Amino acid sequence: MTGSTASQEQHGVRSKVIAGFAFACALLVGVYFRNPGLALLGGLAIRLGLGVNPIPRSGQIGKLSLQTAIVLLGFTLGIDRLISVSAEYGVIVAAYVLGTLALGWLLAMMLKNETTEAGLLSGGTAICGGTAIATLAPLMGAKPHQFAVATALVFLLNILALFTFPTIGHWLGLSQEAFGAWVALAIHDTSSVVATAAIYGDEALEIATTVKLGRTLWLIPLAIVVSIVYQQGGAKIRIPGFILMFVAASVISSLVSISDDLIGVIAWLSKFLLVLALGMIGLEINRETLKQLSLKSIAFAVGLWATVAPIALALVLYV
Repeated sequence: MTGSTASQEQHGVRSKVIAGFAFACALLVGVYFRNPGLALLGGLAIRLGLGVNPIPRSGQIGKLSLQTAIVLLGFTLGIDRLISVSAEYGVIVAAYVLGTLALGWLLAMMLKNETTEAGLLSGGTAICGGTAIATLAPLMGAKPHQFAVATALVFLLNILALFTFPTIGHWLGLSQEAFGAWVALAIHDTSSVVATAAIYGDEALEIATTVKLGRTLWLIPLAIVVSIVYQQGGAKIRIPGFILMFVAASVISSLVSISDDLIGVIAWLSKFLLVLALGMIGLEINRETLKQLSLKSIAFAVGLWATVAPIALALVLYV
């Protein structure tokens, strides 16, 4: 081993140690202020600033943390509450999903955007962000850079929503229920929906989680249609397991008497895992991915979202 190689390895180890310590601090700040967005920004700053990811398999850890947080939240809800909220907002969710897909198609024609990339972004905006993009990409035969660009754009818009929607909600005087329903429609990824609602309040969090998971189920018929159009009939399409577990947890909470103290512990653990999940997600965006963004892709993603977000609020307030 040459001196230069040894020096590079020492520098790499030192960078990972510094990044790991900084990430731990970001998590502590997020937990202390009960703000998952701070952990997300910390993870993003570490990855982009130092160029290293101190947590192996951070994407998998973040995904598992988020899904566990959502399942635990189910224990704080009753099945009656879950059913009533889902029924109340079912038509609104359907109108938003179908309307967003239609607007995405129209905007893609206006901007003459690349069909596959526009399809991924439309599906992500309409239903569930990165999850929809990851599901639709193989069905549409998307190339790696198309998948990366769509995912990065959705992620960046999630960050913008996380730090602006609570302020807009307070400025407009939105109730907890109205805000929760709005973010459940207007924000792409489940992680950012739940995190944004948690900042606004506990009731907003309950409403947002329930409505968002109902919106996520629209991925199943969309994936079926896309697989038919792109002749990928052999693709496996399944209901995400954590949604079924969330429903099961809400049923258990209705059948079994759970003490208030235990509910408090479960709620705290759910929020902690949410902070952890957002921090891990922040570590996943690197410089190479951001370099692939084009002005046309940015215009499409921002234009579509800027159009449907106010429509989502109107649907919640007036329908």
